[in-house]
Amino acid sequence: MPSKRSVRWMKNLKRFMVNRKRLAAHRPAVIGLIVVCVVGTAILIAARTPEPTAAATPVKAPPTAAPLAATPATASVQTVVHTKIAATPQAAESATVAEPVTIEGCLVQDHDAYRLKHTSGEDAPKGRSWKSGFLHRGAKTVDVVDARHRLNLAGHAGQRVSVVGVLDDRELRGTSIKPVAGACN
Repeated sequence: MPSKRSVRWMKNLKRFMVNRKRLAAHRPAVIGLIVVCVVGTAILIAARTPEPTAAATPVKAPPTAAPLAATPATASVQTVVHTKIAATPQAAESATVAEPVTIEGCLVQDHDAYRLKHTSGEDAPKGRSWKSGFLHRGAKTVDVVDARHRLNLAGHAGQRVSVVGVLDDRELRGTSIKPVAGACN
């Protein structure tokens, strides 16, 4: 008469063999799923575009007022090159003027700082977040700076407003503010 211990061992061995056959039947499906996940991840990484450092519209350089000095026909190539190099710093200095942008959002006060949340508009900065798996580009929060204290930001806190100013790396130096809605949603 066999002992109970050996009978249990045989039953467990039979159960293991049955489960092994069942797992072997699903092996191609599991391998296919792993391949699809790897390929999908590779596609997402390849499709991701790098974000610009400043979300504002690019600054266009105004045309220079003074044309380059005319060089005589007998002048060498070196003098022409030096004349053009000397004229470029003037163009670089005039290109630093930034254009004003209009951003609409909910004005929120955080101690002494003010921020525009849920921004919208053509010039509003966009960015990716881990919450959407870096796939969706959503609106970013913008800090509002009023150096001269002329905008009365405290009076507009909690309202949806439209702010006009110069955007510099998610910091908006406001020049004017206009309420759009009574309260933020």
